[in-house]
Amino acid sequence: MSQLRRRPSRKDRKNSQVRWAVGIFVVLALVFGAIAHFYMTATDNVRPIDPKTFCPMDAKGPNSVTAILLDRTDMFNPTQQAAIRDRLNDIKDHTQRYDLLEIYTVEPTQKALLKPEFSACNPGRGEDVNAWTGNPRLVEERWQSLFADPLQHLLDISLSGGEAEISPIMESIQSIAVTRLNTAELEAQKTPRRLIVISDLLQYTKVYSQYKPVGSFADFRKTPYYQGVKADLSGIGVEFWYVRRQKTLHLQTDKHQDFWRDYVTDQGGSIDKFWNVPGL
Repeated sequence: MSQLRRRPSRKDRKNSQVRWAVGIFVVLALVFGAIAHFYMTATDNVRPIDPKTFCPMDAKGPNSVTAILLDRTDMFNPTQQAAIRDRLNDIKDHTQRYDLLEIYTVEPTQKALLKPEFSACNPGRGEDVNAWTGNPRLVEERWQSLFADPLQHLLDISLSGGEAEISPIMESIQSIAVTRLNTAELEAQKTPRRLIVISDLLQYTKVYSQYKPVGSFADFRKTPYYQGVKADLSGIGVEFWYVRRQKTLHLQTDKHQDFWRDYVTDQGGSIDKFWNVPGL
């Protein structure tokens, strides 16, 4: 004789309904959580952008600033051009979204401070865009045509070099520090800042020349000239890409490099790199 099945009691039916409702709630919570995570990921770091520079216009500003000072007062030979171009291309390719990159050349500053020949933030690459909410191909094309290509064109022209009567490297560094690297906004946001100086570092003006054996920085530090050209490099990482020349090797010694290291640290900066550019 088969055993009769017991009909679920009202209590059992109620408990089953509660479990069903809880199960639906959990599933919905997971679904909405996934949607919220997707939305936050897709819109992360999306900020109001200046259409000319591609830099964020909010209070935070660019994520980092790299200023490159190129000394074109003497020619670069083909080996030096190739080595410098390779390093600069590496910087270009590894600049992140909203990082600001600026290019300056060494020039006199008596009448006007330096203005960048190139100034733009990386607008982002295709890999920075979620395919569900954006168009990676169009973003990559924008990076190439509006950021990478103009920068490459300028670098190709700049590396052709030239000749000038004076080489005011210190004045140029001072100008960049005042107008770009030491602004109140960058300091308030603790924005990482970097200065790259591509030069033979042979300062030459009517007042001061390093085309003779360089004395100690300690002695130079006491001169009125230094007081006039010194800058505030606090919190700035400095790289020297040291361009050596056959005709000036007797001047470009370890003592000369030490002079420029002391020059940076005395003004509050830090030496991140001192790279001897290949080629003479």
